[in-house]
Amino acid sequence: MPKLFAKRVDMNMIDPPFKKKMVAFALPLMLSGILQQLFHSADLIVVGQFSEAAAFAQAAISSTAALVNLIIAVFMGLSVGINVAVAKYLGARDDEKTQLAVHTAICLAVISGLIVGLFGFVFSDEFLELMQSPTDVISLSTLYLKIFFLGAPFNLLYNFGAAILRAKGDTLRPLLFLSIAGATNVVLNLFFVLVLKMDVDGVAIATVVSQALSSMLVFAALLKEQGPCGVKISKLKIDGKAFAEITKVGLPAGIQGSMFSISNVLLQSSINSFGPTVMAGNGNAQSLEGFIYFGADSVHQAAIAFISQNYGAKKEKNIYRVMNDSVIIVTAMYAILSTALVLLRYPLLQFYSKDQAVNAVGSTRILINTSTYVVFAWYQVSVAFLRGTGKGTLPMVISVLGICAFRVFWIYTVFPYYGTLSCLYYSYPISWALTGLAMSVAFIVTKKKTFEKMREEA
Repeated sequence: MPKLFAKRVDMNMIDPPFKKKMVAFALPLMLSGILQQLFHSADLIVVGQFSEAAAFAQAAISSTAALVNLIIAVFMGLSVGINVAVAKYLGARDDEKTQLAVHTAICLAVISGLIVGLFGFVFSDEFLELMQSPTDVISLSTLYLKIFFLGAPFNLLYNFGAAILRAKGDTLRPLLFLSIAGATNVVLNLFFVLVLKMDVDGVAIATVVSQALSSMLVFAALLKEQGPCGVKISKLKIDGKAFAEITKVGLPAGIQGSMFSISNVLLQSSINSFGPTVMAGNGNAQSLEGFIYFGADSVHQAAIAFISQNYGAKKEKNIYRVMNDSVIIVTAMYAILSTALVLLRYPLLQFYSKDQAVNAVGSTRILINTSTYVVFAWYQVSVAFLRGTGKGTLPMVISVLGICAFRVFWIYTVFPYYGTLSCLYYSYPISWALTGLAMSVAFIVTKKKTFEKMREEA
């Protein structure tokens, strides 16, 4: 294990061909995302199969997802900025700036984690009440949230640390560390619920312990890392210029994520009005959809890293190659995974719950949302280009208007007229299509100026 921590696992992101390299980069990243989703899925599955009040326990956990994402979104967006900044400096072969960005990122992880954890712990009750959580669920939801937010510092430290490793092409070690933590999470879930007879508190504690383990492993790897991405305790400080470079992309990404979450909180509030059965079924389907999202998002993250390094190295043709390869890979991935989930939705939902009413709700969501995921592909690749070339504000504005504002408009105009659950779900694919079109236009409009600036700096 010590050799693994010290091992350098770099990838050449500047010399083509890129397709195989991008797949090699994205596959461990996809599995890492799936494992993170398994943290949440394991909570739902264990309480769904073994809790005495399964539907209420699942509803309690499911109703917290949008709120959790809302509170941590701004800070998680910074991990995107870290990835872009470190990859750009590595591409430019600037070891000094890379070091400053790396140590600034670790400091931000600790500070951000403490802020998120304290805020979430203190205000869990108030937020759940604003979301109109049913009275028979809110006490369990509050308990789960308060414990979950105790692990926020570990959550952000892992994700920020993993962003540093991925910026240099190392996606294998974050996957290994997360695999160890994921296995620990499953074992502890079963132990707390089956042996100690705990409920949502048990699965929440298991998640926090697992997050702590993954964060300690990735931090140990950075301490042993050789080269510009290595961390030295004595050098930990926030550098002003590195912070500005990280936040230039990371802050708009975080704001965009928080706006997504606000619209999702409003959607979750509308879903909560249908009661615990619908809440549980919606949450289970959302959990399954997460696996597809993380699969395709791994290509998005790979594209950001490859584009950032080539932007730093002033390789214009390479950026076009990465864009083309990304579109092919992510479209194929969405088509294959979405089709599989639609066809296998009932047996997969059975893992979460044996309640047919709960699974009927989950099936409805999957049919409407998952079958249209492929329209999201070009949106993600366009965002990767804009962020990878240092443009964080433009994709944020387009996404906020096209997805968040549209969904809020839908909730307060179209949904009251029809009042059905299906009506709520249709807001997802329509907003994806609109935003994808707008993002494509943004790419076409900005690419010329981007490359002209890059040539001037070369």
